[in-house]
Amino acid sequence: MAIRDLVVAYDGNETSEKALEFTLRMGTKYGAMVTGLNVTQPERFEGHVRRWMTADTTDAIKKARLEAISEIEAKFHSHVKQSHFEGETGWIVEEGPPDLTIARTARFFDVLIMGQFITAFSSERRTVDPPELLLRAGKPVIVVPKTYGVRPFREHAAIAWDGSRYAARALTDAMQILETKKSLDVLTVKGDAHAEEMASMPGLDIIIHLKRHGIDAKVVELERKGSGSAGIGAALLAHCEETDPDVLVMGAFGRGTFGQTYFGGVSRTILQRQTVPVLIAH
Repeated sequence: MAIRDLVVAYDGNETSEKALEFTLRMGTKYGAMVTGLNVTQPERFEGHVRRWMTADTTDAIKKARLEAISEIEAKFHSHVKQSHFEGETGWIVEEGPPDLTIARTARFFDVLIMGQFITAFSSERRTVDPPELLLRAGKPVIVVPKTYGVRPFREHAAIAWDGSRYAARALTDAMQILETKKSLDVLTVKGDAHAEEMASMPGLDIIIHLKRHGIDAKVVELERKGSGSAGIGAALLAHCEETDPDVLVMGAFGRGTFGQTYFGGVSRTILQRQTVPVLIAH
């Protein structure tokens, strides 16, 4: 299936500006429509507060929120115009909790693009919870780093591969992008017992599978840079800093006790310190 319909979460801040620029470049490459998405939450007041608020006060608060949304929309269209994007664009505003609303909206598009989860792993108040969004979206999500330097695509990509179902899911979700790349690094990390176990299946070769899709891929075995999952994540990050792929593809979740999913340590490390766009899928 070709990429024809992209949606970018946009709230006008610097990180979402980087995400929009990346999306516009994708839109140009694939001839896709680019839709800006802004999520807003209606005013809610505790009962004892609401009793003392006049209609004029609540109306003024609502008006201010709507005016802010209009300013964000204007900034979106201004950015598109300055980028000289020639494709079709759209703008939608949805109301509701950010995680669930963005996830539900993503289901109506090919790919969701958004800025890095800046406060997602800190003690600061956060508006988007990565595991919740990724678990519910059902579509591939590309997270663009806040430090991303906009540049033409080099048509080179990388995928974190350990043979798990999460990596396989990410590979499938990214295939329509990877098939357009000139080269692909399949990244494995030495000392990853799980990856070594999954790879030891006679007669099966991920490189052969990729070549059947017309992808020029090679396995790159990395040295672990530290202990545990953080050491695996650091190795992947170091490779990306050195080779600067257009996108790093990876699965989002590990496996917890009794089959419960949790946000894996490798995923957490990557999304905290990413320097390249990451296509992450569950």
